[in-house]
Amino acid sequence: MATKSIGIDIREAVEGGAGKGRYCEEITKALIESNPKANFFLFTEKPNKSFPSTDRVKQVIIPGKGLFWHLKLRKYLKSHPLSLFLSPTSYIPAAIAPKNQKIATVIHDLVAFLFPENNHFFATLVEKLTLSRAIKNSSLLITVSENTWHDLIKIKPEAKVKKHLIATPAVSSEFRLSRSKTLSLPSRYLLAVGTVQPRKNFPAIFAAFEQITDKQKDLHLCIAGGKGWKSSKIFSAIPAHLKKRIHLLGYVAHSDLPELYSRAEIFLFPSFYEGFGIPPLEAMACSCPVITSDTSSLPEVVGDAALKIDPNNTDALAKAITILLGPKMREVYKKRGLKQARKFSWTGSAHEIKKNT
Repeated sequence: MATKSIGIDIREAVEGGAGKGRYCEEITKALIESNPKANFFLFTEKPNKSFPSTDRVKQVIIPGKGLFWHLKLRKYLKSHPLSLFLSPTSYIPAAIAPKNQKIATVIHDLVAFLFPENNHFFATLVEKLTLSRAIKNSSLLITVSENTWHDLIKIKPEAKVKKHLIATPAVSSEFRLSRSKTLSLPSRYLLAVGTVQPRKNFPAIFAAFEQITDKQKDLHLCIAGGKGWKSSKIFSAIPAHLKKRIHLLGYVAHSDLPELYSRAEIFLFPSFYEGFGIPPLEAMACSCPVITSDTSSLPEVVGDAALKIDPNNTDALAKAITILLGPKMREVYKKRGLKQARKFSWTGSAHEIKKNT
């Protein structure tokens, strides 16, 4: 029997990345570990130090950007077909794949279709142009949550006939309660983590924080995340009289996140829509109580281990913050959160993919 060969597009697997990049890195590592008899071909634009070469792991460097990169990849796969090619972050490889190549495509969310006004125009255009063909050409569709699967078959009913599995994200091993105090942070603070963009609902966080500041005079708010689409407009929503109590930390290194979560009073994640939502899981693993939205996949992620609110209801968010600032409630949700975070595993998701390919 020939040795199984698995190709993966790892371009977005940047160490310490967020969202799709984090998924790409972690699921690739877990698949390599879970398939000790398979050979892996990792396709990228430039060498990636997260995946050192071994006798069964080889990085295939394809220079170029955008469509040119994908066309070169297609040419490679046409002349060197693999047992399986996994596309963890893009629909384009499946959309233009050669007929002789078995493809598995990961679908993270349907925000381009459901909330195009909250998504970057070009990314929305690319997904709308490629998803249908990616579904047609894929032998396996992987979604990161049940909610994403339900969204997919509503928008693209033809996906129902395809083989499908759910391979959720999980918490990396470094996310646990940290006693470190190396970061310069306020003594008491609420925390929000994520790229600053409309979908993350930061203005609601600012407004809810403003509601409680009179009774919580020593409480601050920290925002950790790089600037994203329409971030300037979002920052303009910060109340002028609270600028000294709202701290914009910018991008925070992956290695510093456990301390950031662990020292926070509460983690706030009132996102309008998530395909999964890794940050609430990371916060729970670090013993930080969580408030999140009652929409999309987020109830699936947090279960009964977080307070869930309507992301459009600022008063509900402010009330939930007040409830979780109570010592007894904080302890209840810390314990629930730790238990919930343990339910998710990169290894388990990798085994699910292995079992179905």
